Amino acid sequence: MLKLSKKVDYALILLGRLHTEGACPGALGLQAASAREMAEKYKLPQPMVANILKSLTGAGILTSTRGAQGGYTLARDASRITLAELVETLDGPIGLMDCTSPQTTCGMQSDCPMHSPILRVHAKFHEFMASYTLADILAEAEPRRLVRFAPASRLPHLSVNAGSPVASSSHEAADLPR
Repeated sequence: MLKLSKKVDYALILLGRLHTEGACPGALGLQAASAREMAEKYKLPQPMVANILKSLTGAGILTSTRGAQGGYTLARDASRITLAELVETLDGPIGLMDCTSPQTTCGMQSDCPMHSPILRVHAKFHEFMASYTLADILAEAEPRRLVRFAPASRLPHLSVNAGSPVASSSHEAADLPR
């Protein structure tokens, strides 16, 4: 079965947190986040989170700052981070089958009637992954789950009353986490 790895899954969660809580280019009051804080918040293994963040920093997807106010932030806008880049950074080259990877060869490749069609499927799949961005993924994320972790001060349509978000405009309070 073709599926994204745990590393890519966790990376999407971490990148979503950095994006929604202001740790992205152009945000007012850049909110860097530590590996420990994000691991605790999402109940993810801290060593794995640290390795993912280190890989993403090495690839230029994140920036890291040392010190008491340090942590990780997005290095560029979410619309410039593709799913293909994330997968290739964390898992290596995308290859649907051995014959689609330049690093491996298939013993049947020269006689295989499926080689050309599989190469076309692979090219289309890679094209899709390269065109689908973090911004696209976040746009489809469940809004109330993104709101849950966003500071109330960054959401003008909410006011906080005794720790409970209350809608102060036409947004429905029933859709907000309690």
